[in-house]
Amino acid sequence: MNYSCFLEEITRRVKERLPEEYEVTVRPVRKNNGVMQDTIMIRRPSTPLCPNIYVQQIYRRYLDGMTMEQAEDAILQTYHNASSVLQIDAEELINQEIIRNQVVYRLVNRERNQSLLEEIPYKPFLDLALIYYVIVENEEMGTGGILVRNHFLDYYHIGPSELDEAAARNTPKLFPADFIGISDLLREFGEKTGAHSYSEISLEEDASATGMYVLTNRTRQFGACYLADKEVLSEIAGKLNSDLFLLPSSVHECMVVSADYWEDPESLADMVREINRTQVSRDEYLADTVYRFCREDRKLLIAA
Repeated sequence: MNYSCFLEEITRRVKERLPEEYEVTVRPVRKNNGVMQDTIMIRRPSTPLCPNIYVQQIYRRYLDGMTMEQAEDAILQTYHNASSVLQIDAEELINQEIIRNQVVYRLVNRERNQSLLEEIPYKPFLDLALIYYVIVENEEMGTGGILVRNHFLDYYHIGPSELDEAAARNTPKLFPADFIGISDLLREFGEKTGAHSYSEISLEEDASATGMYVLTNRTRQFGACYLADKEVLSEIAGKLNSDLFLLPSSVHECMVVSADYWEDPESLADMVREINRTQVSRDEYLADTVYRFCREDRKLLIAA
């Protein structure tokens, strides 16, 4: 069954399993880099909010052998699991004080997110943009992030400069930077995925041999924002005693190379483009650009 037929059929089946007053609709949702994903929305008349249940992942499981009945069960279970969260008053999750203490940076591609950037506060950074998320925690939903929208600033009486200062203060506190050798990251990845040797994960050399390191954060999520932190970059440049080339490999991390070790930024740009085309999902793409951090004047420039 092709995707369009699956989407129509699963929507009909889910609706048939719910009381008549429930509304079941399909809506595309925009994610990072303008990537659109279809969601099934189940709404009760008495509940103004409803969860977004992404369909593409369930369709992939269907292609791998999941039955339609199992797909229905998966969607309905996701809805029921989210129902208790939907009853939580938004005031319990976010307010002025929470924003000030828990707003953080994330870094995205500016050109690919033009439509989104019209709706949210952001800080231009070279060909990228720093955007703002409020980190919230709840016993039922765990830890998540709420994207700061333009109307938040008026509603919560927070100015753009105050928002930016809070994000600059909170990001290193809540998600500290981590600078590691590429072999260490690969070893960590291998432990998570069950790879038994470096040959299974494509690279064997230590950072000292390759001259390549990784800048991210301790959670390994959205750590590429440290590309915009000159204090962190200055510290790394001091450790390596050189200028730096920085290669954004995704929104989660960037690779770091000593400028003394690798002189040609164009060849690095070819490497970035290849990685982005073959190994990075569309919604995690950051840029094809290679940046150079100049140790002496503490400035980040586009190198290629």
